[in-house]
Amino acid sequence: MLKLRKITLENFGPFKDQNAIEFPDDNGVIVVYGENMRGKTTLLNAIRYVLFGTVLTRHAQSLSLTNIENWENALEGKHGFKVILNFAHDENEYVLTRECRLRRGVTSPQSDSDYEQLCFLEKNSGALGPDVAETELSRIMPESVSRFFLFDGELLQQYEELLRDESEMGQKIKDSIERILGVPILTKARINTKLILEQSEKTVAKAAQKNQQTQELGNHQARLIEERDAHNKELMRLKSELTGLKTKKLLAHEQVKNTERLMALFTERERIGKDIDEINIRQAEKETRRKELISSAWKGMLNIKVRSQQETLQAEIDHLRITSSNKTLSDFLLKEIEKGLSSGLCPTCDQSLSEVSRGTLLRLKETLTLESPEEDNQERINQLTNQLTVLKAFDSRSAAALLRELTDSIEDCQMERHLKNERIQEINEATASLDESEHRRIQKNYDETVQEISIVEKGIVQQQAELNKCEEDIQKLQSKMELLGGADLARENQRRETAKRLHSLLNEAVDVYRDELRIRVEASASTLFRKLTTEPDYAGLQINKNYGLTIVHSDGAVIPVRSAGAEHIVALSLMGALQKNAPLQGPIIMDSPFGRLDNTHTTKVVEALPQMAGQVMLLVYESEMGALGAKLASTHLQGNLKREYQIVRKTARHSTIEVRNA
Repeated sequence: MLKLRKITLENFGPFKDQNAIEFPDDNGVIVVYGENMRGKTTLLNAIRYVLFGTVLTRHAQSLSLTNIENWENALEGKHGFKVILNFAHDENEYVLTRECRLRRGVTSPQSDSDYEQLCFLEKNSGALGPDVAETELSRIMPESVSRFFLFDGELLQQYEELLRDESEMGQKIKDSIERILGVPILTKARINTKLILEQSEKTVAKAAQKNQQTQELGNHQARLIEERDAHNKELMRLKSELTGLKTKKLLAHEQVKNTERLMALFTERERIGKDIDEINIRQAEKETRRKELISSAWKGMLNIKVRSQQETLQAEIDHLRITSSNKTLSDFLLKEIEKGLSSGLCPTCDQSLSEVSRGTLLRLKETLTLESPEEDNQERINQLTNQLTVLKAFDSRSAAALLRELTDSIEDCQMERHLKNERIQEINEATASLDESEHRRIQKNYDETVQEISIVEKGIVQQQAELNKCEEDIQKLQSKMELLGGADLARENQRRETAKRLHSLLNEAVDVYRDELRIRVEASASTLFRKLTTEPDYAGLQINKNYGLTIVHSDGAVIPVRSAGAEHIVALSLMGALQKNAPLQGPIIMDSPFGRLDNTHTTKVVEALPQMAGQVMLLVYESEMGALGAKLASTHLQGNLKREYQIVRKTARHSTIEVRNA
């Protein structure tokens, strides 16, 4: 079990010169109070830095070394920083020192390459070599499980991903959980027995090649084994590549999330730019049309004369059309009368004409002949119509209304463009200090990574199918050789069968161990959850295969929707359960874990801190502890509160760590 003794910071972040926190020998809780931007998260990062050499932002991004050193010292030309951690593990005492200093010849650092980092580890007062020190540190506290010892409220939110089967973050957390619970020990043993089994199959193939009866089968199996090895190798490469890509995607996704609002602004600006282009086109078209109308506006002065002449022409045209129509009708009737007189038959009823009827038709013919116009008026009508068309072009009555409409539309376009330009200006001001190309590169990188993951996953499916086919063919050949082989082959087959049973046993053992772990974690988490929750009707928690926890009502029903505060309590319950059931145990450092909790839950969490780990260091600001403030810890922890510290502001760039109420 890892137990902290003392941490010393030298020019790390706002902590100028040397500042230290000492941990009492007895188990219990240490509380460090500090207002925002005074250095609480820096303390958490100092422990992370000394153990792993990395410093992370709130969004799990690596922080540049130039942003870690003390700002006041840097302004005075003093660069570099150091963290020393005294701790115990398995009855051994250690002193770990990690230091960052300028490279020789550098006076004003511009990037991380201007620094060199040194790491020293002493064990029981004896210095360890670099390789030994690295191995010792990874054994005591692997970085892959650090999330269970060093965390803040934001990190706790990620545990919701354990409830989603396809979540990449959930899979990553699950792997970390199984690492801290010791599952990799069994999985490595399973891998080793798999290798032994594959080696024994190769030995069987070689033995079969020496026997005349099985030589051909042995040669075939040897080829299949080589093919299987190739598929296995490619499968491992693809899975390794997929792991790397998924890690890359997680990081890229965090970056994309951090820039989503900015990308939305950039996208909005692009869209507005296109809208303005369309407005410009519409306005240009309307202005062209308005110019055409204005160029003929003089015609309005002739409106009275033009309208009078139009009416005269129209009246004449109407008269000529009536006359033309009458002539057409007269010509038709004359033609019909001529036809009846010549045939002696009525043109209407087709009956024989009497003398009286003939006389009537002759008189009608004479009348129509006298009244019918002698000439066709169509040519004159066409001439007058053309004149009327020309005069209509001079009529500006409709043009004036259209001109007003166009002018209003142009003004609307100008106003709309002005408003959109103002919005673009707002976006430009909001993003003035940002590199748009970098944010677009981040989005592009994420999209490309997603595509690469899809390609690799398809490759894995294909390789696995081919590998399964090889395994199936090998087993068929194995059965044939068992029937035909001699004593040597039988002996090798027996060894192969032993390796096969051992591998099968470990396969089963991994599943059984995982199931038992989940049962233990579920029970421990439920016990802690019941102490943390304020809802008496909640019976406990139910675990899934990813170690995600769901709240269970006293009637056995699962609570499908949880509040942010409930998620927080569930995540803290999981953290405590893992500490209790893990072979690897150590202190918990919690940075501002109460942000999503009400006062009652905050009190319950404080009361439960001693049950979560042997050593707990709580980094908070007083108002985060509810109405009681700092008194909450002393009131509810009592003897489990071992020490309190205060981060004191000296300047905006300088804080110190002092014992509280000393």
